[in-house]
Amino acid sequence: MNPLYGPRVLLWCLALGGLFLIFIALSQEQLPLAYVGFVLVVVCPGVAEVYAQRRRRSDWFDRQFASQEEFLRSLDTEGLRRVRDDKGLAVAVRELRRQHPKLPLKTAAETVKQL
Repeated sequence: MNPLYGPRVLLWCLALGGLFLIFIALSQEQLPLAYVGFVLVVVCPGVAEVYAQRRRRSDWFDRQFASQEEFLRSLDTEGLRRVRDDKGLAVAVRELRRQHPKLPLKTAAETVKQL
């Protein structure tokens, strides 16, 4: 089983459990418990999908590049350094992520800082 699915499935199951909890709590007129179920239904799917997206990006980077040094060799470091010095760190990070859309934000920021 893909390690990406374990936490994601667990969070979606918690969301479904929250939905069940809402129905049970409302039938028993237990509003605080229904609020807990509502929070589970709203928060868990979002957290699951954010986790999955970040994991996919991290896995993509690990598959594409054997190491951080190999990634740095594949970049136009002079161009990125010029953008960073002229327009700022945030613009350089956006430029790097424009060139590599699946690159994790943390990796992009660390890379631009290292240049």
